[in-house]
Amino acid sequence: YTVARIKLGDYHFYGYGTDVDYETAVIHYRLASEQQHSTQAMFNLGYMHEKGLGIKQDIHLVKRFYDMAAEASPEAQVPVFLALWKLGLVYTLQYLHDLNMSEVVSQVDLDQLLGPEWDLYLMTVIALLLGTVIAYRQRQHPAMPPPPPAPGPAPARPPQEQAQPEAQAQPQAKEAQQ
Repeated sequence: YTVARIKLGDYHFYGYGTDVDYETAVIHYRLASEQQHSTQAMFNLGYMHEKGLGIKQDIHLVKRFYDMAAEASPEAQVPVFLALWKLGLVYTLQYLHDLNMSEVVSQVDLDQLLGPEWDLYLMTVIALLLGTVIAYRQRQHPAMPPPPPAPGPAPARPPQEQAQPEAQAQPQAKEAQQ
């Protein structure tokens, strides 16, 4: 049921088989988020609040939905971290612009520099940096070797080894009888 709600939201969000309708997508994502506690629906609602798609743009709700997604599933922590980091960068640049530092911000016009999908490039760079940090830390702290097996009772001998001493004992008994 949860997957169906998310799919319906995706169909309306992307316009698959229907017209793009962000408001309807919000309804489906919200139902999946509230009733089934879907991580994907929470993340999608955060994104829609961030961009103002079909719902009021609100940074506080963006952070709330992203945090809820990270709490709902450990698998969502990295995407949420990247989304919040990007959000922080965007609002830092906006804050600098609001402080009349337009000469600094005008040199960093990311839409003009990288195109309308600059946030995807930024998230890719952040993901690569995160991967580099993880690889570096794994080299610094190599995995511990597995502990040796605990000593236990001696393993039972296979049947062939048990039969050989009996076979050796029989000729010795025959020799003693002679």
